[in-house]
Amino acid sequence: MKRILLIGIGGVYNYGCEAIVRGTVNILRSKWPNCEIVYATPRVEDDRRRLAGCDVTIVHRRFNRYSGKNILRKLLSYFGCRWQPCLEDLSLLKNIDAVYSIGGDIFTLSPTGSYNASLAKFGTIAERKKIPCVLWGASVGPFTANPKAETFFKRHLSQISQIVAREQGTVDYLASIGISSNVTLRPDPAFFVAPEIHTNNDKPKTRPVIGINLSPLSVSYTGLSQKEAIASQAHIIARLITECSADIMLIPHVVCSFNEGDDDLRYLQKIKKEISFPASKHVQIIENDPGFIGIKKYIIQCNFVVAARMHCAINAMATQTPTILVAYSQKSKGMTDFVYGNQKWLIEIDDFFSRHLFFLAKEMIKNRESIYQKLKNKIAEIFCEHGMHLNQ
Repeated sequence: MKRILLIGIGGVYNYGCEAIVRGTVNILRSKWPNCEIVYATPRVEDDRRRLAGCDVTIVHRRFNRYSGKNILRKLLSYFGCRWQPCLEDLSLLKNIDAVYSIGGDIFTLSPTGSYNASLAKFGTIAERKKIPCVLWGASVGPFTANPKAETFFKRHLSQISQIVAREQGTVDYLASIGISSNVTLRPDPAFFVAPEIHTNNDKPKTRPVIGINLSPLSVSYTGLSQKEAIASQAHIIARLITECSADIMLIPHVVCSFNEGDDDLRYLQKIKKEISFPASKHVQIIENDPGFIGIKKYIIQCNFVVAARMHCAINAMATQTPTILVAYSQKSKGMTDFVYGNQKWLIEIDDFFSRHLFFLAKEMIKNRESIYQKLKNKIAEIFCEHGMHLNQ
């Protein structure tokens, strides 16, 4: 029986990561019905609860802060020497037939321009052991701002068995640095999760409901402090309520109790608190942490969604709910192109603070029916191309 290891994410409290695991399991099972899928995570108990109903074996992904390699790495960093060894547990490779490196945009630069090489080196070790490594559902780079990172990843990515990119921008970038023979383009695994939950396009004709997802992560790309961003975004949402005569549903897509800097829920709660009366009476927030599948049932109540988290955007578009993507990285631009065929329904994160958002919102309300039909056709096309049944 084939055994496949999924590794690369830090837990499925991020609904996008939950979707990647669930969608990957669905895709792999459609190809190898009897395979065993092993998912490595540092948050075993929490992930087991969140992945209820997902046929996957969950194992511990250990990080030993006090290992000799990690201590030496830190000591060298004090002297300006950057050494990034593989810190993954190599015992995870025992009796594994293939490694799927999951996480979407784990092979990209951080907002500060740094990168992490540990997981890539784990993949290289797997290849040396004759275990194929697949970079799965990925957005890669660009690494142009960090030549050392580009050199490292160019070497690594040219040596692994396969790169399955989720948008054309990644394919084009990889080709520009000489990597193409092991690259294929396939939809993000999140599209293949609970397709039976979708909008019926029957929305009330009175006040439209606008779903909004904003994240603390996106603030680091604005040049604003979090306090400034919250105040500005609250002001814009209040104006959106007035200009579109709308109700607002604030939708967290990462609920992270142990790291406020990555927690959409607490961030959106702060925004809601900043919205003054009477606009505040038109704002609700989803606070019950329903997970990727559960949040769909709220998304389909919206006339359209504005999403900063790309997997929140995918979640909405997969339910055929018209969606405006708020871009702070290349991946959202690539995903907008992939789904819509252009970037009309995309705004840069800085444009969230501009009149362009109001213009797009009014356009989306006006053209909702045609956008819905386009999304419906696109989702059906995605499933057809994979030979998978779309259960709607």
